Order: sequence, then structure tokens, then C-alpha cells
Amino acid sequence: MIFNRLTVTNLGNFSGTSTFCLRSKDLNERRPIILFGGLNGAGKTTIFDAIKLCLYGSEMFGPISVAKYQEYLKQKVHNSKITVVQPNCAAISLEFDYAHQGTICAYQVERMWEVSGQKVLETLTITKNGLPLDDVETENWQDFIKEIIPLGLSQLFFFDGEKIQRMMTDDSNEELKRSILSLLGLDVVERLQADLKIYRSKFLKEGSTESCVREISELEDEKSLIEARIRKILDDMAALENTIALLSGRITDYRNKIAAQGEQYYRNRVNLEEREKVLEHDLEAIKEKLREQAAGLLPVAIASSFALKLKRQVENESQHKATAMLAESLEAKCREMLERIDSANFLKSRDVSATVLKQFKAQLKDEIAFLFTPPESDAASIEIYGYSQRQTMEILQSIDKALNTIPAEMASVTDSYENKFRELQGTMAQLAKVPDDEFIQPMYETLDKLNIELGALLEKQASFDEQRTELSNGRSVLEHKIEQLNRKIISSNELGEKLQSVLKVEQVLVKYHLHLAMQKIYSLEKAFTQRFRMLHRKDDMIARIEIDPQTFTVTLYDCNDDSISKSSLSSGELEIYAMSMLWALAKVSGQKLPFIVDTPLARLDSKHRDNLVELFFPHASHQMMIFSTNTEIDKQYFSKLQPYVGQAYNLEYCEESKSTVVKEGYFWN
Repeated sequence: MIFNRLTVTNLGNFSGTSTFCLRSKDLNERRPIILFGGLNGAGKTTIFDAIKLCLYGSEMFGPISVAKYQEYLKQKVHNSKITVVQPNCAAISLEFDYAHQGTICAYQVERMWEVSGQKVLETLTITKNGLPLDDVETENWQDFIKEIIPLGLSQLFFFDGEKIQRMMTDDSNEELKRSILSLLGLDVVERLQADLKIYRSKFLKEGSTESCVREISELEDEKSLIEARIRKILDDMAALENTIALLSGRITDYRNKIAAQGEQYYRNRVNLEEREKVLEHDLEAIKEKLREQAAGLLPVAIASSFALKLKRQVENESQHKATAMLAESLEAKCREMLERIDSANFLKSRDVSATVLKQFKAQLKDEIAFLFTPPESDAASIEIYGYSQRQTMEILQSIDKALNTIPAEMASVTDSYENKFRELQGTMAQLAKVPDDEFIQPMYETLDKLNIELGALLEKQASFDEQRTELSNGRSVLEHKIEQLNRKIISSNELGEKLQSVLKVEQVLVKYHLHLAMQKIYSLEKAFTQRFRMLHRKDDMIARIEIDPQTFTVTLYDCNDDSISKSSLSSGELEIYAMSMLWALAKVSGQKLPFIVDTPLARLDSKHRDNLVELFFPHASHQMMIFSTNTEIDKQYFSKLQPYVGQAYNLEYCEESKSTVVKEGYFWN
């Protein structure tokens, strides 16, 4: 099957008629991707739902009242903001090719509804190769569509991430099991088994005693009552699931509304207030440190030129004092030496005459006086401060610290003050965004009520599930009793040729069904594991899977052969798991159904997105319709997909007309 064209008229945001070609412009090229781009609210989900609505009508919702369905249709009629006369009808038309018994036929399904007062008049029209579908009665047209595209299969291939995840992780989901049976072709064998069992039961009743017939009839009546109760519970569960989905949507919308009003700041208010106090305390401590510096050496560091002059003056005075002390010491030594020279015993000798000795002493005294005479004091060395040696050392050390250490310390302190001050400003700005209790508290109370209501619905759902399980077990017991009675009748009577043939065929079908199921399941397990490893970024996360051939329960195993709970998978991993299973089912079944994927990358990280864009989208199906925002499939991903894109549409919401404008091409081309 391949979808050719979709046409919507006055549907949701779409005013008038909009037509989408769903096949590649060049039919000779393999370009399976039909890409719909649009921002949130532009109409992507409207188109996604329109295909299901066109095909299945009210049955796309499961059990739903006529009033609710008609209200849904009313809301789907476009409400024009620029015209006086409002549209009172809407329509969806889907054209597709479908091959049956080797012949490809072109079908067109059109669903139109008109609002007339409080009622909605709905019309379904089907044509085959351009002519009315006359080989099927009009009242059976809906069943005909479901026969071509079973509703269960559509819920698999029309990929709504959250719903598919719930189906794939719920091992008790009968709808998923029936869909898998249908895809693998096992439902035909089961129907044949059921028909043979009915035939055998009727045949045995004719040749049995009245008491046995009565007992079997009672058991079958009891079984029919149980099956009716099971159907009722399944209908109630489907309706409840729709209610839960709607309520979950309301809760999500309300959470988004609260978040838009500053919920994050509200929840973080206590932390913000505590942080504000800490920052104010830190800033005060830094200010105190700055005041200490200002009372200390900071002024010296600021007046560095004056400090350098002071340093030179103090050093000069210190040097002058040292020179003066040395001069006094030298002068004393000089006098002492001169006195020694003038003494009578200095160089007294018989060989030296008194005249020579006198001359020598005079010359020696002149030399000593010259050598020991201190230089005259410089005018700049005039003493101003008169510091002691200890005071001089303290002053010089203080000046050195002020000039070399204080600037770096002050830079660090001021940087710390600036960072703390900016953080305080940011914290105060966030606190200013905290909504008042009087404003947001009622919203929280409403959200709590909705969550309580959802909890009650989930409990009711669990109760329904328990009742269904209990009734199913009771039905199995009754079937076993009926089968025992039939076997008893068979053993006590001679079997006719027809009955012998039926029993033999039943035995063969049991073996055939098991053999076929095991064969299909083995192929499915292998195909799933291969595709999951391709799409998932952790190659060793799921090493293999096992599928029970009777219950179709899926068990995951890691590389250590330990089982993995599906609940341990993240939302992104669950989506990869679901896509891998669908891809494997499509491969093993050979079914040629289009994939329709809504917001495919929202829950995935970059690695998973890369794998999906490069491996899944181009190769999973012969037709892949993708509904995406510009942040999911961005320029980078679009360039990778472009060689496989057959058609691209950009949905733009126009604020002036309050409607969606359809343009060919994606956001950037």
C-alpha cells in the first residue's frame, strides 16, 4: 500500500482546501520520505490525525459516545476569524494504491461532515479506480477499510511515540498481541482453529446424550456470559484509556501553564532566598576586608609616587646616619693613630736621625689624615624624619608590601566582590520573577485535583485489568471443561469420517501453529536485535530478546544474559525499542504499510537522533511520512535526509488570518 494524496477542507487551522501529494515527484527515484515541517500549533498533528479520522471515523477513539464524537467533529470545523459567514462543514479525502491478489487498485476514501444545528451529519464515500465501490454494501464500507488496513496495525504504523511506548511495554495488551498475530499471519491459523472447534462441538452435540448436551450448553452459556463481560470490560478500558489520555493532556497543559507563570522560580524560592542571604553576608565580609585595607596600607598603594619618594628619603637618611657613624668611628681611630705617631717611642731608633724621623712622622700623619677624613655631607642628605634603624626597616617593609602585595590582593578582593554582586543581582532578578502565593497556589491546587483524579482513573484501570485477568482465567477453566466433555463424548462413541478428519486437522493445526509461531518469532527476534543495535547508541545494552510463542510476551536480555525490565528504559530508549520492534515486524511480515511518525526526535539525544536520521527514516519503509519541528529535524539533519525526501511541506500559521498556510519545501528550501 502507498498513500498518493491527502486533501483537507476547512479542517482545524486549515481554511479552504489544502492538497498534499504524498508520493515523490520523480517516481523512478527511491525517495520514501514525505516531510511536514511546522512550528508548534501550525497543524502537523491535525494532518497526522486527519489520516486516521478519514479511515476510521469514531473507531479511531475506541468506544466513544455519539455525543462526544460529534462534539469532536464540530471542533474540527475551521473557525474563520476574517469572514462573516463561518464554514459549517469539513472534509478529508485520502487516495491510496492497494494491491489485492496481484492487482493494484486506486482507492479514494472521503469523510465529510456538516454541522446542522446541534447535530452533525457524517458521510463516508469510497471509490475504486474512479468508480463507486459497488461490490461492497454501503453499510459495510467501514468494515471494508478496516479489512484493508486493520485498526490495530494502523496504531502500530501511525507512530504516536507515547501511545506506542505504552503498547510495547504493556505485555497484557491484547490489541498489540492481535496486531502482531495479524502481521505475522498467525491470526488466520487461529481463526481456522476456532472454526473447527465450533464445527466439532456442534457435530458432537448431535450424537451425544441429552445430559451431556445440556451440560455443555450450560458451560458454553456461562462462557458466553464471561466473554460478554470481558468485551464490556475491554470497552470500558478503552474508554477509560481515552479519558486518561485526555486528562493527562490537561495535566500537561496545566503544568506548561504553571511553568510559564514562573513555577521553577516558585519551587526554587527558598533556595533563592537562602542564597541571597549568603551572598549578602559574603559581600559584607568583603566590604569589611576592604575597609581594613583602606585603614591600612591601601592609601600607600594608591599614592605610590609619594611612597617611592618617602622610601628614597628614608633610605638616604639611613645611609647618611650610617656614614656619620662611620665617620665618627674613623675620626676617633685617626686621633688615636696620630697620638701614637706623636708619642716619643714611635719608631725610636739609633740609626734614624731626629730630622728624618720628624719628616717621616709629618708625612705619615698627612697621609692618615687624608685617608680618614670623611666626605662632606650632601645637601639632599639633610635629615628630615630621623627614624631609628628599627623604624626605618618597618617603614621600608610596609612600603614594599603596599607597592608589591596590596595591588594583587585588592584585585582578587574586588573581583570576588564583583562576582558576588553580579550573582546577587541575578538571584534578586529570579526572586522578582517568583509569582505571588495568592496567584500560583490556586493553580497548584487545581493541578493536585487533576492528579488525584488521574490517580483514581489509574486505580480503576488496574481494577479493570485484574477483573479481565480473573475472567480470562475463568474462561480458560470453562473451555477446559468443555474440551474434557467433548473428549469424553468422543471416547464413548464411534467417530464418523468427518469428525476424524476434523480431529486430525486440529492436531495438525496445533503443531503447525506452534511451528509457524516459533519460526516467525525467531525471525522477529533476530530482526529486532539487529535493528535495535543499529539505532541505539549503547551497542551492548540489549544483547537479545525472547518472545513467548503463546503469550507473545517480550523479555529483554543484556550481554550478561540478565533480564532487563522495560521500566528501566528511558523515554528515549523506549521510543527506540518501539521503532525497532515495528521495523522488525514490518520486515518479517512483509506488510507494505507506510510509516507515519509524529514529532519523532523530541525525546532522543543527539546520538539516537543521528542513528534515526541516517538509518531508520530512509530505510524502514517504502513510504515514511514525518511531522517535525525545525528543532527536531534541523538544517544538519535535513541535509542528511534531503536525498531521500520525495515531498516537503512547510506549515506556517498566519496570525492575521488565524489559519495555516501550506508552502512547498521545508523550512530552509
